[in-house]
Amino acid sequence: MEPSKQPPGRPRDARVDDAIRDAVRELVTEVGYAALTMDAVAARAHVGKAAIYRRHASRGELVFSALVHGRQPKPLPDTGTLLGDLAGFAGVVLAVFSDPVVLAATPGLLADLKQQPEIAARFQEAFIAGERVQVVALLERAVARGELGTLPDAATVHAAVLGTVFAWVFLLAQPPTPQLAPRIASMVAAGIAEWAHDDR
Repeated sequence: MEPSKQPPGRPRDARVDDAIRDAVRELVTEVGYAALTMDAVAARAHVGKAAIYRRHASRGELVFSALVHGRQPKPLPDTGTLLGDLAGFAGVVLAVFSDPVVLAATPGLLADLKQQPEIAARFQEAFIAGERVQVVALLERAVARGELGTLPDAATVHAAVLGTVFAWVFLLAQPPTPQLAPRIASMVAAGIAEWAHDDR
């Protein structure tokens, strides 16, 4: 599914886009995803509900748009070691999930994505695919440095980091600590070594 399109006619007003986006981010943190309504967003943004529906067909699409705005994955710095690169990546994932808006919206949004495959596909493209590129890059650097003999499965490494962070933040409801990213990196690096041993 392509991003929402404006019908032919007057150009879309960026001020309305910003007002809607700000209203969504404020309301999600105040009332939660489940209680978020188009009426409440329209009232907070001081726009008509029709203006929202011209841009977003559903609550899931509306919240998704607010979450992904401005979130473009950037190449991670080369720290010189696999452990350092993994810790840097884990830190980025922790920072995303620690955003109050993401924290409040993610559980409900993920549930809605099961019923909205078009938005789920965009979620994969915006979040998962971008992060996977970062994982592939850090693993390729480790191979080039001689830290790894072969390139591990990037999807497995990505899932190990992402799943641990998700469990910590959403299932255990624990706040991130400065030691968490390095610890996750150590566990994943140990797992990579074990996977390499098993593949021999």
